[in-house]
Amino acid sequence: MCNNGTWFVLPVPTASLQPLVPYPLLTPPYSDKTLFPHGFPSTAHPVLVFSFYENDIRMVDLQIPSLKQGGIYVPYTDRLKDGKTAFSYPLRNYIGGTDGGFSQSDISFLIALVPAFVGTAEGTSLAIAQITPGNDAYAPLASNPSEFSTEVKQIIVPNPVSGPAVEPEVFDLDFITAKSPLYTEHTFHQIANQPLILNNDLCGRNTIYFNQSFSAPVLRSGNATVYGPLAGAAPSQLAGVYTNAGGYSASGVLVGYNPEACDVAAANVDPKAYQ
Repeated sequence: MCNNGTWFVLPVPTASLQPLVPYPLLTPPYSDKTLFPHGFPSTAHPVLVFSFYENDIRMVDLQIPSLKQGGIYVPYTDRLKDGKTAFSYPLRNYIGGTDGGFSQSDISFLIALVPAFVGTAEGTSLAIAQITPGNDAYAPLASNPSEFSTEVKQIIVPNPVSGPAVEPEVFDLDFITAKSPLYTEHTFHQIANQPLILNNDLCGRNTIYFNQSFSAPVLRSGNATVYGPLAGAAPSQLAGVYTNAGGYSASGVLVGYNPEACDVAAANVDPKAYQ
């Protein structure tokens, strides 16, 4: 499938983050200037938040024209407990339809029901969400066409007839093209392609290749707002406004594989995807 999305890296205090992850957290290679050219806060750990538009989706025997997806992942998780092999642990995974818009009474969530059930059965816990804009990866602000935004809301109680629905916010991203990027393209290729820890003792490889002629990569700078339980649906340890955060927008081709043993998933990651 093809996707067009935006990924942001947020610095979250390691002491707050570790209780949310059932495996040890590795110390990322902060001295590697190709990944962290400006270093990283010594008491923090990177958390990846993302939102993207997918098309030409194939799941088992299903073929779906388009979907939206968002998530909050913890990279550099030591699933094998070997002190070196990096995995990504999903704190939250969201999927939504693409025929809606900004209205709380839209029915786009219906499109996401079947793939959510299929994904959950295969080990990826997926919640239904309204991810705006409804038919694109992100949208320009009316007040400033060079500034963009995307928002993820979890649909807990839908109301497609009259509204309003119960849709607590998870996170939103507000960003521009970075003048002085915090990270490199390689940062996001490496972090986004770490094997994913599933909820069935297996792991998955959802490899995104950004080396296509249509990838159009752009490094971003902006603000990420994560909404905790008092106002939204994200873990309280992540709640807050992350200003001047570093991000990346690009299109890529996603190649998914069947769930497999975690050591096998790690051994079979394509190094070309990390470049």
